[in-house]
Amino acid sequence: MTIKQGIIFGVISFLLFMTLVYLKVTISARSDYQRAQAALQSNNLEEAITYFNRAIHWYSPGSKTITNSIHGLWQIGTQAEGNGDAEMALKAFRAIRSSLYSARSFYTPHSDWIEKCDDRISTLVAQEQTSRSPNKHKDFLAKKDEALTILKMKTEPDLFWSIVCEVGFIGWIGCAIAFILRVFTGERSFVPRRAIFWGILIVLFYSLWLAGMLRA
Repeated sequence: MTIKQGIIFGVISFLLFMTLVYLKVTISARSDYQRAQAALQSNNLEEAITYFNRAIHWYSPGSKTITNSIHGLWQIGTQAEGNGDAEMALKAFRAIRSSLYSARSFYTPHSDWIEKCDDRISTLVAQEQTSRSPNKHKDFLAKKDEALTILKMKTEPDLFWSIVCEVGFIGWIGCAIAFILRVFTGERSFVPRRAIFWGILIVLFYSLWLAGMLRA
């Protein structure tokens, strides 16, 4: 296999790998969304929240399933709030917020929904804490500001380490493919020097990936 053929094979292998990952994410998100819808139709709100939450965890950019899952949770939350069930409403709003934060990398997806959830969560928390207060309006505003301040505390991922994580992952996969193509050059042929070189790179990029995940 020539170098050009090896590069072409490596690129195709990488694209195939990423396609399989994307299909896995898409299919899993759709499956969890369908389970959530079935639970919602059965009025099993706890289960619906669980599966909508899971669906969002399978985040992929531009996914309609993710958007629909967010709407499903928001619907549960607003209806529960309207019915006076603050506990269920908080579960739904917090599920949206936590699942979107878990999907972030060098950016936070659907940040507008997080803003909306922060407002509803802080309102519900403040209402609960001031329900028996003699000066409800004043205490409510103070408690809401306090709850909102806590929710708004800096939680964004570190941009540098997020980039390190991405570079580490891509480099690790790319070097693993290169190891196979460059070290095993023919039938029963093994090139030790190339094995050492690509092996070191694999370990290096894998370490970068782990460090990025831990620090980002």
